[in-house]
Amino acid sequence: MNQCVCITLVVKIAAPVLKSFIQKKAEKLRIEGMGNVLTPHTIKIIAYGPHNAIDEFIDTLYAGCNGVRPSAVEVVSFAKTGDYRGVFRIIT
Repeated sequence: MNQCVCITLVVKIAAPVLKSFIQKKAEKLRIEGMGNVLTPHTIKIIAYGPHNAIDEFIDTLYAGCNGVRPSAVEVVSFAKTGDYRGVFRIIT
C-alpha cells in the first residue's frame, strides 16, 4: 500500500549539502515527490511511495548524512495532491 507524507527537515548546516543525498535515496527507494528548500536550513519534502520505502526514507533522514544529523524532523500524513510522474525532484 502506498502512502504520502510531508516531512519538514531542519539542519544546522546549509541545506544544499543534503540535496544530493535526499535525491539519491528517494530515487533508490523509488519514491515520487519533491523537496523544496525553504530556507538555507529547512527542507520541506513531499514523499509518495510504498509504505516500507517511505519508512526507510524517513529512517535515513533521521540518521543524517556523513555524520550530520538533522536538528528536527517533522513527519505528517499528507493527501497526494498531484502527479509526481514517477520521479523525485529537489526545487531550490
